[in-house]
Amino acid sequence: MDQRALMMFEKGMDKFVKSLKKSLQKHEHVSVSHQSMPQCLESLKVTDEGDNEHVLRLVVVGCTEKTLLARLSWLDKMGKDHVCCYLNTKFEAVKRKHNGLWVKDKHEPADMCLRVWTCLHSPI
Repeated sequence: MDQRALMMFEKGMDKFVKSLKKSLQKHEHVSVSHQSMPQCLESLKVTDEGDNEHVLRLVVVGCTEKTLLARLSWLDKMGKDHVCCYLNTKFEAVKRKHNGLWVKDKHEPADMCLRVWTCLHSPI
């Protein structure tokens, strides 16, 4: 992936990350802070009332010259990655169809992120 492709993601990242932080901070007793991690375009450390820490990571993954993607995922304390969704350069959630094409998902990335975060806190 070249520098120009990376700049496509950096262009809209601040607005997207700010929106994600707001969604997470709506929950009581949740603290969100920047966490520097290698190979991540952005990462946030999220701590809840039980001092459970998870890191939300935004990683750019190259697909083709025409389709650039990023992966939004949670990293748990055991180091396992839990994918929320894949994003296009407009920060829209996208999914891969059976024919291999990436299409816009009907769900919002923030909703998908919160759904996975909730599952990580489930006792089941």
